[in-house]
Formats: sequence, C-alpha cells, structure tokens
Amino acid sequence: MPALAWVAALLAVLLTLVASAGVLRRLLAVAVVVLLPVVVLLLAVQGFVNPANRTVAIAAGPVALYREGLAIAALAAARIACLVTATFLLSFTTRPADLAEALVQRGLSPRMGYVVQSALQVIPQTLETADRIRDAQAARGLEVEGSLLRRARAYLPLLLPLVLSSLVATQERAMALEVRGFGRRVPRVSRRVLPDGRGQRALRWAMALAVPAAVGLRLAGWR
Repeated sequence: MPALAWVAALLAVLLTLVASAGVLRRLLAVAVVVLLPVVVLLLAVQGFVNPANRTVAIAAGPVALYREGLAIAALAAARIACLVTATFLLSFTTRPADLAEALVQRGLSPRMGYVVQSALQVIPQTLETADRIRDAQAARGLEVEGSLLRRARAYLPLLLPLVLSSLVATQERAMALEVRGFGRRVPRVSRRVLPDGRGQRALRWAMALAVPAAVGLRLAGWR
C-alpha cells in the first residue's frame, strides 16, 4: 500500500481483529519491546539525514527534523506495525498443531505439515527452555539480574545448556516420530477433523486474490 492512509486503515482492521480475539493487551506488551525501538530509530534516521529532506518540522538549535523524512519514517513504521500485528495475531490465536493438521487435511504433505508446525513452535519452545535454565542458574547463585553488563555476562553460561537441550529435544522428537511410523508411506487418518465453513473458505480466497490484485495496482501506478 503506497499511502499512509491505506496502511493506517489496514492497521486499524488488524487491531480490531486483535481486540475481538482478546489478545490486545499481550500485543501491546510485545509492541513496546519490538516496535518502539524500531519506530524511534526510523524517525531519527529519516528525520535527520534522508536525502529528500527539505522542510523543517522541528528545530532545536543546529538540530532539525524534516517533514519529508518524518513522513517516510511514519509510512515505514506503519508497514512494520502491520506485519508485526498480523504475525502476532496468527501466533496468539492459532495453535500450530491445528494449523499443521488443517493443512495436511487439505492435501499438504505430512512432512511439510511437520515443518510448518516446528517453525511456529521453535521460538516459544526456545524461550521457555531459556527461562527454565535461567531460573535454575539463579537458584544456584548465578546473578542474572542487574545492570546490562551483568545480564550480558549471564547469557554466556546460558548458551551451552540451551544449545545442548535443543539438540536433545530434536533427537527425542525424531525418535518419537519414528516410533509412531511418521516416515511410512501409507494413507493417514486424522484423529479429528477441523471445521472449515463456507465463510472461512470465501475469506481465504479473497485474501489470496487480494495479493496479486495489490501487486497489479502498484505496477499500474496506484497512489
């Protein structure tokens, strides 16, 4: 979307969906950590040194923020906010196992379904494992809180057990899949069939068609 008004409208739709799903507070907590530093950096860099800067918006002595750079930064920040909001809307409201099972029931290879499920679960599982290791190290007297330098030093003893536990978990998962006959090429029967109504199918087709339509409009010079 080329204009800030269109991106803001899309962001408003996404936030409405997040609020209706009941995860707006969780998204705001993540946005403060993820989006706020990016937005501040964009405003500073684009507002100060963008080559298109001509009109001064805010001046403080020899330092000035320019309107053109701020507009570019606002558009980029809004686009990033849309991407982050859509990603977290999916992760907060959709169980990876349900998504992978639904894709397999629609014809996706079980191996690819497992790849999708693993990709969606790897970050939450890694963070959970890191929290357990950090709590265990704190219980043994390791200082994990305090200044930035102290917390950085505490991450070094965290890396080795985190990597080893990830390797062990991968091996255990592979053994569990093999025991359950994951690699056998036989017809599969789902334990449960996820509902898929006409409204969901129509919405999926509409979103799939919206992507090439948006690309075509941009190539045609949509502003």
